Amino acid sequence: MATKKTDYKVLSTELDEVLSRLQSPDLGVDEAVKAYERGMEIAKELETYLKKAKNTVTKIQADWESRAA
Repeated sequence: MATKKTDYKVLSTELDEVLSRLQSPDLGVDEAVKAYERGMEIAKELETYLKKAKNTVTKIQADWESRAA
């Protein structure tokens, strides 16, 4: 299930909600599997988001270092 591109805070909040649902003793097996799947999708999106942010910071640092040299 692909989601629209969103920001880190929204994804993080959604992941927290999924984790809370997974901890519910009233959650059925089918619902738990769907929630787990969604949680894994969100985790992957967050990982991608953080990698892009890291690459951006690395590029900015390299630009600044090349200007200082």
